[in-house]
Parts: sequence; C-alpha cells; structure tokens
Amino acid sequence: MQAVIETKEDGSVALELDREATRAMIASIVFAARFHEGIAPLAAMVEASLERSQDCAARGALCQ
Repeated sequence: MQAVIETKEDGSVALELDREATRAMIASIVFAARFHEGIAPLAAMVEASLERSQDCAARGALCQ
C-alpha cells in the first residue's frame, strides 16, 4: 500500500494513492458515513465518482 500526501501553502492537500490505499480510504469513508450524517455527502460523492470511473473503464475511454 502506497500513499503520498502533500500539503500546499494555500491549505489544500494533494493525495496520490495506489489501488489498495484508495480502496482502504473509500471503505473508511463509507463506514464512517454510517455513524455521522456530516460525512454522508462525502460518501455519496465517492460512490458517484466510482460509478463514473467504472463506466469509463467499461467503455475504454478517458473521462473526467
């Protein structure tokens, strides 16, 4: 599992994760959303992103 986290001067954070680290992070977000309604919107965004990603992979195209 590999993860690179970079903080920027403007306060933002850049993450670079391999597949295993990404899955672990997503699982943590989805799990936490069950216990705190403030996290639910983030879980919904992650799930929607995964669906778009799978659709793109199925078509063999690049999507953003």
